Formats: sequence, C-alpha cells, structure tokens
Amino acid sequence: MRIGPLERSSLAEATAVLAAACAFDRAAEVADEKLFGDAPGGAPRALGAWRGDALTGVAAVAGNRLRLLAVTPTMRGQGVGTALLAACIESARTAGASTLRTLDQPGNYLAPGIDERNTEVLAWLERRGWRRHADLRSNVVIDVRGNPRVSEDRAAQLALSAADRGYQLRRARADERPLLDAVAAEFAGAWPFELARALAFDPPGVHVALRDGVYCAFAAHDGNNRGLGWFGPTGTWPAHRGRGLGEALLVACLADVAVHHPRCEVAWIGPRAFYDKVAGIADERRFVVLSRELG
Repeated sequence: MRIGPLERSSLAEATAVLAAACAFDRAAEVADEKLFGDAPGGAPRALGAWRGDALTGVAAVAGNRLRLLAVTPTMRGQGVGTALLAACIESARTAGASTLRTLDQPGNYLAPGIDERNTEVLAWLERRGWRRHADLRSNVVIDVRGNPRVSEDRAAQLALSAADRGYQLRRARADERPLLDAVAAEFAGAWPFELARALAFDPPGVHVALRDGVYCAFAAHDGNNRGLGWFGPTGTWPAHRGRGLGEALLVACLADVAVHHPRCEVAWIGPRAFYDKVAGIADERRFVVLSRELG
C-alpha cells in the first residue's frame, strides 16, 4: 500500500471511492470541492491510498480539520484508513495544529460533523483516541417542491410586504463586493467566504434586503456543497430583526433550490422553530464532532 498526495487528475477515481464509501453524505457529488477546494484558511492537503494502481482511499486535511476520509468498503479492515488517518495527523501537526477535529471546517465542510448513524466510523475513531464532544449539531431538510409555503409567488408576496415597510428585496449581483464587505464587518467568520461562492452560482444564490441603500439582511444557498442546494448562511442586522426579512429571504432561496432539487438541506441550524414555521421540516440529521490532541 502507498500513501501519497492526491492530484486533481485522479478526481474520477476519488469520486468513485466516495460514491462507494459514503453512505450518509453526498460526498461524491462535491468531491472536487471537498478534496481540493479552498476554505478561508487556504487549500487542503489531499491524500490517497493506493494498492497497486488502484485508488482505495482518500482523505483531505486543512488546518486543524480532518475534512474528509473514506475507504472503499471492500478494502476496510486492511489498514488503509489507519494509514490515511496517520498521514492526516502528521500533516496537521507539521502545519502547527495542536488539535484535529472532524469535518466541521468553517466555509467548506461536507457536514457539520459525522452523521450520528455512522456508528462504525464513530467507534473506529474513538478506539484511536478521538474524543466525542457532548453537543450535537443539526441539519434540517425542507421539502421545496409541492410545498405550498415554498413558491415564487409567496416569495414575491413577502417581498411586497417588506416593501410596504420600506425595504427593497432583490437577488444580489455576482459582482456585489460591497455586500461581502458589509457582512464581514457585521458578522465576520467564514460567512463572507461562503457568500462569495454563492454569488458565483448561476444565477447568484444570494438574496438581500436593503433600506435606503444600506444592507439589512441576506440569505444564501449553494455557498457550501455547491450544487446540492444547501441553504445558508443567513443573517439580519440587529436593528432590522423581527420584521419578516429572514422569512422573505429564506423563501426566495428555497424557491431557487426547488428549480433543481426536491429538497433543501439547512445546515448547522440555530433557530429550528423558525424553519418549521416558515416552510415546515420534513426530516432532520444530527452530527457528532470528535477531536484529538496531537501532542
């Protein structure tokens, strides 16, 4: 077995590994983004495991995050995952990280943790000294087709109601740099990075609310896991909360997603009741975060 750098020229083989290995996440559909795509902290290191000429496992580590690790099911139990994990730990340690965490890299994450149903992987990591964090992360899933609360007509009605209160709601422009600057100034974190990616979607996957030319709220889709129709991030400036802007922008984004997907996944949620009230929750996924001190 050989462990070494994984190049983009091997993307087709890596995608096949992810399709076979990832039962709980649509990793194969975003293989390029997760293995090679930047995050706010820079590019990841992608690794592969080969048995002869056959790619049998892949991994990506970025900063102090284990972004991805997958082994072809027929090759499990033969040390492939252990070797890839050791290489990721060494890469993170060399880059100066003192702790390595699973999946939840701000700005570019397959999921906000490991799906709690993936008990085999959770147990595998815990046997290797990884510590499970107490808090669970949640994603909710919303049906966006055939849902009377999700339509372009309702989005238009909510925009008209907002206009009566003095707000202009519209789709953001692909080159709308002032929005990124405004979000960076108010919210910071990885949101400007995800918004920039959502603005590059076609059409831009960002809707905004303004008053007197000043940004008041925004919502985005396809900024992370592009092409899967995931919703987020979204935010409202404090002075404009409680005025229906979040609802109006959410529905506008869900109507966008419905063009390509029957469902929308809302990642890393905060106010669960808000999504249930606005559009209804069809399903929910919960995730576990693990970490390991590198020493």
